[in-house]
Amino acid sequence: MEFLTQSRHGGRYPKAGLDTRFQDGPCAGIEECLPTVGLSGPETEGGVAPDHGDFWQLPWRLLAASDTHVSMSATGFSRTLLFTKRLTLEHNTLRVAYAVENVGLSAQSFLYACHPLFAVSAGDRVLLPGEIRQLRLDYSRGERLGTSDSIISWPVTQTGFHLDVAREPEARTAEMFYTPRLQEGRCGIYREASSQVMEVSFDAKRLPFLGLWLCYGGWPNDGEEPQQYAVALEPTTSPCNTLANAQRTNTAISLKAGEKYDWDILFTVRETHALRSDIFDGNRS
Repeated sequence: MEFLTQSRHGGRYPKAGLDTRFQDGPCAGIEECLPTVGLSGPETEGGVAPDHGDFWQLPWRLLAASDTHVSMSATGFSRTLLFTKRLTLEHNTLRVAYAVENVGLSAQSFLYACHPLFAVSAGDRVLLPGEIRQLRLDYSRGERLGTSDSIISWPVTQTGFHLDVAREPEARTAEMFYTPRLQEGRCGIYREASSQVMEVSFDAKRLPFLGLWLCYGGWPNDGEEPQQYAVALEPTTSPCNTLANAQRTNTAISLKAGEKYDWDILFTVRETHALRSDIFDGNRS
């Protein structure tokens, strides 16, 4: 069972730059959004930050590797940020240990969001912590579920849509949500075809929010092909799409020269004969 989407992009990828669009890249696997998710304009303290950040655009330097781990790093171009990650396979868990260091001479701020684009099939389930009963809507294609900043109930909306159940790719819908500040850093995807849960866990003190991207053939919205069919569970430092908004709401991480910020994210495959209601209480209907 492949849990991550694979690229269907043809041809050459664009060169790294402040104006490069995420949709012109691979749009697959696990991307690292740093120092922003959405394009953050000239009003941003420290200057423009590109669409989905610097690091999906860059080659990474291999630092070390073995049968069970790999370490790599890259240095951003919009900010003086050195980003390092170590991936370690521990039985049925992939642990990714991250660190961001400000290697410049002045303070820098950023937001980080992990951006795993999970493959789904219609009927698969999206699992959120039991504490989640409402989400803030950041974007809904055609305002299907409302305007930005609307409060949407989870897992069933006020209008009866079951957000926790993956739709078919012909649905042509796309929504982005953010949770309130979390007490528990845990979420997941239940793949019905293999009776497996891909669980994502993290320290909610370091990554206190979760972004949720539900895209069932509804993006890109400019008519370009191929349309994305994926769910992204995005542990993040900020419930904002752009660094400028994170700065404005005091949810950006600020690093002095030489200062570091680190965190871990774990991806665990769990076997289950059926989706039990006690796995994630937040998905009880």
